[in-house]
Amino acid sequence: MAILPPPLAKVTRPVPGGCLPRARLFRLVDRTFKKGSLLWVCGPPGCGKTTLVSSYLEARNIPALWYRVDEGDDDLASFFYYLGVTGKRAAPRMRKPLSLLTPEYLGGIQQFTRVFLKTSLPDFLRPGRWSSTTTRRSPRNPPFTM
Repeated sequence: MAILPPPLAKVTRPVPGGCLPRARLFRLVDRTFKKGSLLWVCGPPGCGKTTLVSSYLEARNIPALWYRVDEGDDDLASFFYYLGVTGKRAAPRMRKPLSLLTPEYLGGIQQFTRVFLKTSLPDFLRPGRWSSTTTRRSPRNPPFTM
């Protein structure tokens, strides 16, 4: 059995405590989720975006990848490293080593991304899985677009 390092806030879903279920908002999320669409939750700091998504995932018992985008993601190698850590935490029995973005891949970043996603996060890329991203302060000039 693999021993995982302690959880990192960047890739660990916050556990909602003492918040009331938001039935109306949960129904809105349910309708979007059933369609298989992407749901983007946005609002000013402190309005409850993270609490809504985290409490929804907990209430619906939905497995999720959690990744907190921040200014450190300006570095693509760090971005892929932590995205891989997220996948490894979600599937600790995964034996294949994670692909690392090293300088020789920078000329073919699109191909690296495709291979990375297929090999590092395969179970979470199939339909019906929820991936969650929260943003505190995203990079000013992101080196990539998604």
